[in-house]
Amino acid sequence: MQATPVTPVRQSSRSNLCGCFSQSVWDPVTNGEEWLFLLDLLPEEDQKQVELFRFKDDQKRALLSRLLQRRCVNVALGVPWNKVRIKRTKAKKPFVVGAPARPHAPNFNFNVSHEGNYVVLASEPVCIVGVDVAAPQQIRAARPAAGGVKPASSMEDLQQTFQRQFTAHEWEVINGAGHTTEEKEDEFRRHWSLKEALVKARGDGLGFALGKADFRFDDQDRNSARVLMEGRPQQRWRFTLQELGNGHWVSVARGPPEDIVDAWQEFSATLLYPCTAEPEFQAALDAPSPPFSVLRVIDLLPEGLRAAYLDTGADAL
Repeated sequence: MQATPVTPVRQSSRSNLCGCFSQSVWDPVTNGEEWLFLLDLLPEEDQKQVELFRFKDDQKRALLSRLLQRRCVNVALGVPWNKVRIKRTKAKKPFVVGAPARPHAPNFNFNVSHEGNYVVLASEPVCIVGVDVAAPQQIRAARPAAGGVKPASSMEDLQQTFQRQFTAHEWEVINGAGHTTEEKEDEFRRHWSLKEALVKARGDGLGFALGKADFRFDDQDRNSARVLMEGRPQQRWRFTLQELGNGHWVSVARGPPEDIVDAWQEFSATLLYPCTAEPEFQAALDAPSPPFSVLRVIDLLPEGLRAAYLDTGADAL
């Protein structure tokens, strides 16, 4: 049996949680006891969504994403596992409903992403948050990428395919990143991850033109970035990046609740302070972004379910 995978997670006193799950080292037998135990922890509709995926790796990502979401709500808000209710906006941004009042996290929200070897989640107590992980497979995989765009096979193809999604400045940075194709592709993934995190925080879905966002890295810290929208600096947004390993980059975007795009207004209605007072918001925005730490699969489950999980033959290490 392979070792149980670990989950790098960041936590802080601000009641936020950011985790990623390395699904590549976890290989449960589909329809085996461990798999069915974990699948049965999800609502029936979520189970159906997991099983709709054709490929095993996609099913694994979908299952782990939903377990990670439920554990996040359970930990951050104290909602019992079996009481967690998660819905999605028209643009598929997940959000929790029916949670009790939460003075420590008045605008609690979270976001998820999965690509390559990782499933990632980020949450915030005040700012709106988006997260995206970009993997080498995003431009090398044989299967089409999200949105039906076939990954490019070279830097020239890459630039032609995604020309409009990046500004002239961004392409200059990407093409100037080192002397090798691998270095340039790595820089591409950093920028792509930032753009996706921004869109997912706002909740635009496919309606946002990525080329409007021009990312600039801080002079002293290339894992911190800011954004210009059509040439105008967006002072109320912050972005952080971290390399997870094997060429995977994860970006976390934090911004003002006023920038939410929510056609049905259900997600917006869960925020206690949809128009945040400037001192409180600025303090949340400027708070340090916590580093990732590590969890095991079993740590995603509430205490009362862990013994039963181990009885399936799962490895707790």
